[in-house]
Amino acid sequence: MKFVTPLMVKRFRAFRRIRRAWWSLIGLGVIALFCAVTMVLTWDTPYRVVDTKELEAYRVPETETVYDIRNARYNVAADGSIYGFEGPEEIRAKVLAGDPANPRLSGFAASVTPREGHTRVFLTSEEPPKAVVRELGLGEISFPFRPCWKHPFGIDAGGRDVFARVVHGTGIALAFGLVLAFSGMLIGLVVGAVEGYFGGKTDIACQRFTEIWSAIPFLYVMIFIGSTVGRSFPILLACYAVFNWIGVSYYMRAEFLRLRSRTFVEAAKCQGFSATRIIFGHILPNALTPMITLFPFLLMGAIGSLAALDFLGFGLPAMTPSCGELMSQAQQFRWAWWLILFPALMLFTVMLLTVFVGEGLRDAFDPRQKSKLE
Repeated sequence: MKFVTPLMVKRFRAFRRIRRAWWSLIGLGVIALFCAVTMVLTWDTPYRVVDTKELEAYRVPETETVYDIRNARYNVAADGSIYGFEGPEEIRAKVLAGDPANPRLSGFAASVTPREGHTRVFLTSEEPPKAVVRELGLGEISFPFRPCWKHPFGIDAGGRDVFARVVHGTGIALAFGLVLAFSGMLIGLVVGAVEGYFGGKTDIACQRFTEIWSAIPFLYVMIFIGSTVGRSFPILLACYAVFNWIGVSYYMRAEFLRLRSRTFVEAAKCQGFSATRIIFGHILPNALTPMITLFPFLLMGAIGSLAALDFLGFGLPAMTPSCGELMSQAQQFRWAWWLILFPALMLFTVMLLTVFVGEGLRDAFDPRQKSKLE
């Protein structure tokens, strides 16, 4: 089966002329290469807990703002004595020096409410409360810790470097997405080829099976398997791969239904070629357009799905670096902005570049934009 044909070369040159897609592909490759090299050279960094002694230089004095609220309230008994006083002691002394049941203090507004057996008095200061800032000394080091010079992306709740976990998590997501996209395309290719080439009862039976299979809720299956078997990279990949081929099979079935009645297929049948040779040697090279154009979008969907499953707690094991797991920590520590900013920015960048590459492949492989009606 020959893939490097003059038509493929022409389409590749058309793809290179789409500058946004071409530079997005280069950027995606640079990110993948950087993540791969970093994972090899610093394989244990995402799991290492940062020593608090390294952060002593980044401790800052903590302050506390106290508002001097000069209000008071108390009760006056029938004999003129007061009880249940709440407020500053200096106001209490001024109240006792005058008439507690009818206080007249400068700078205060009095509200007297007679009740059964006693009188309730409220004293409200006419001046706004004054804010007093008190220094509490150097703050204690706790995790998550803000970004600093040694850890530019900050430290997560487990005391691990966020930069290392983002880079390693992106590398794992790219590897997961590539393997999942290739496996989904392979299974979808086989199923779609069988449906489209043979047709008839085989096509109907496979279509009914595909419809039933697509109705199974994927998230429930992941929850069940994760709670019974456990969470791991191979298990997650296998479970996702058995559901990820359905969309590809529809496109490949349509391509094989369109191409099986062509002249070159009829000629191959007349020469006595087997069905496998006709499918993979004659029809498949002419049906690669949907697979190539769908691949970036499958990769993007796989990366997003892995991040979503890690965010929900049904993805990779807990200690595995993941952007979704970091964003899940941000739900608990909402003030730790670095736990949501850097993982989300990395995911957004990778998925945006992938979309640009997919759009470029679609435009380069779409013959309709170059056709005209005469």
